[in-house]
Amino acid sequence: MRLSLNEDEGKVEVQMAPLIDCVFLLLIFFLVTTMMKKWEMQIPLSLPPSTSSLSTSRAGMEPVIITVDERKNVFRVVNHDAYSGESNYIRIRDLNAFLDDLQNRMGTDIAIDVTAFRTVPVSTVIEVFDQCQLKGFTQTRVRLGSKPH
Repeated sequence: MRLSLNEDEGKVEVQMAPLIDCVFLLLIFFLVTTMMKKWEMQIPLSLPPSTSSLSTSRAGMEPVIITVDERKNVFRVVNHDAYSGESNYIRIRDLNAFLDDLQNRMGTDIAIDVTAFRTVPVSTVIEVFDQCQLKGFTQTRVRLGSKPH
């Protein structure tokens, strides 16, 4: 079957309505992400200075390592060997009492590492982190750790 091509039928036109929709969607996307970035910048967060990136603890003091499991059990890590990854775990029954005792013995100017295994919900880790922050421990860090045994 032979089709005849007229001069009017051969013109290709670009529809403007879909292009305008795309431009508005992009505009909305960038506006929303910019507003989220401003909101995230308002979250109070104290970052360590760049000189303390290797160690945030005082000279000769190891950080206190607290770990959490999937059932919200909290443990203190003792005898941690960074090279082999082997650690001993002591169960903390009451985290508030533990933090009060730690505050009375060593003050709040010590480093605390809150660690958790990949399967632990983030909300559980944040609860422990928040309790440390509320007790005045400003050098608290969250790290990925291993499962308590």
